[in-house]
Amino acid sequence: MPRAFTEKERALITGRLIAAGKSLINKVGLRLLVVDDIARAAGISKGSFYSFFPSREDFILSVFESWEQEYRGTLLREVVEGSGTARERMERFLLGSFEILEREPGLAGLSLPELQMLIERLPAERLAAHQAADTRVLEETFGSWVETGLLDPGLIDAVRGLIPALFSIAMHKDDFPPGSYKPAVKLISEGIAMRIASGAKTAGRPAHRATRPRGRAGGRR
Repeated sequence: MPRAFTEKERALITGRLIAAGKSLINKVGLRLLVVDDIARAAGISKGSFYSFFPSREDFILSVFESWEQEYRGTLLREVVEGSGTARERMERFLLGSFEILEREPGLAGLSLPELQMLIERLPAERLAAHQAADTRVLEETFGSWVETGLLDPGLIDAVRGLIPALFSIAMHKDDFPPGSYKPAVKLISEGIAMRIASGAKTAGRPAHRATRPRGRAGGRR
């Protein structure tokens, strides 16, 4: 029987499990991810693993949620708080999304059958809670963009669909002709950013812009 852990131990071990999950998913993918390897990497027994996560699928979703929390906040804040015009900030947001998927091959390498299997094996309430949290974050984000004049309210539905679209493009990276993926991704990001920025109420101002000192009115040269 797995021994009981203190709250402090549980927090530390959960962090080790999530870190091990990210590393293994990036290395071997979901199909070859096994609980024995995850537990071994985190320094616990397989039996103890199930005192932290009820199933392999719940653990995988927790790993994906950790990735989301790690990257999403930074990317979304960049749009509102970053320097440059609205177009430049949107373009950095889009390119940053592609860069994350490239940095974490386990995310980009997730196949549709694997994703469907994961969804089918998760309890309905766990999946609903995840989807509700995602929806809440996106609604708050888009509301902030609209409020600051960065996003036309009429484009919200289209922008909401961008997230799975970008994910789908990254999943098919290997289908692009050699040498064309990065230029294509840049072109896609530039075009989308330009369209979104065209409806923005504020274009934003480039940061650190040098200003020439004015002479006194009516003064002589």
